[in-house]
Amino acid sequence: MDRWRQTFAEAIFRRSADVSHDLKTPLNIAVLNLELLKMRLAKLSGEAAGDPKVREYARSVETELRRMARIFDAVFHQAFPPIAAAAPEAVDLFETYRELSGAEGGGRCVVRMHRERARELAQLVVEGSAKIFDGAPRVIATNELDGSRLRLEGRALDGSLEVGKLFKFYYTDASGNPEISLASARLIAESYGGTLSAELAAGDLVLELAFPPGEE
Repeated sequence: MDRWRQTFAEAIFRRSADVSHDLKTPLNIAVLNLELLKMRLAKLSGEAAGDPKVREYARSVETELRRMARIFDAVFHQAFPPIAAAAPEAVDLFETYRELSGAEGGGRCVVRMHRERARELAQLVVEGSAKIFDGAPRVIATNELDGSRLRLEGRALDGSLEVGKLFKFYYTDASGNPEISLASARLIAESYGGTLSAELAAGDLVLELAFPPGEE
């Protein structure tokens, strides 16, 4: 990396926690004032407060504010090493995933990560996959010379799912709720040199985490 680029990266790393806090504070204030606005509107005009469009608009604004807060967490928290953390260590990601999901099976997926981030990554994959698989997916963990993989296979909950959108922070699930779990998971994976991808063919869905070789 060019030295000047490294300086940029180091600066945002040092300030990531402060930036996350400073960005979320006005969002939290906006959510609070939205509630106060709705209360004030109800007091001034019962008819306006009961208008379904008013409720719809207010709910939409609140939803997007909360989505933004989660995005800031992902970008300025999960994409950086834990504060005062030592170097990454060898972690069996499958063992962590199995603990959180209750998945069965054997195998190993050893990656070099901070344990805190490995647990967050596994939790995000558990949450995100629950929204796109029809039932519990089959989990395959491999640890080969060319790298480690954690692969989830099963039937898609929605056969028309656009898998490319799963990793966008503006993705909204079938119920209309912001769903950024997999976008956040991909950000963590890429921060440690890995990838997170998805494929859908004839209703069969595959979600795969892949990493460079870890150290036992």
